[in-house]
Amino acid sequence: MAKRPLRKTNRTVLIVVEGETEEAFATHLKSLYYQRGMRLSVSIRNAHGYGPAGIIDKLKSVAQTADFDHRLAVLDADIPLKPAEDKWLRTAKVEQVVSVPAIEATLLAILGQYTPDLTPACKNELQKHAPGDPTDLRYYAKYFPLEVLERARGKVPVLDALIAAVSTE
Repeated sequence: MAKRPLRKTNRTVLIVVEGETEEAFATHLKSLYYQRGMRLSVSIRNAHGYGPAGIIDKLKSVAQTADFDHRLAVLDADIPLKPAEDKWLRTAKVEQVVSVPAIEATLLAILGQYTPDLTPACKNELQKHAPGDPTDLRYYAKYFPLEVLERARGKVPVLDALIAAVSTE
């Protein structure tokens, strides 16, 4: 009996996000940019708040049960990294994607709108331009369709990094 050819394994990507808004946005990007048949397996995990410490805890817990080729931490700059956290992320070779000051600023930048310097102001501004619940996937289908995202590509580094994570083979 002839030997079966070895099947190519998928490249695995882990994206750990800080909260529900980031999770919904990353899931939306995955639904648009990930195509069936890609040699890629993308997992999105939510740290449910707690800032960088929560993300690191989630990265550590997931690493105990699975190995990933590429790991990405989606952080908000409104809670700065402590030196020990930054060192751990660099040592563990986790790519850092940072929204300044928060994910709402990145969403405003994608829409081509003014981005305030403080997180509460960003949240208020986002509600003016895209009212609704940013933790709901339907929100992103309504305000962030493929055409809007494609126009913002190359201009919004956080968007570029997330699209690359969910779509490259």
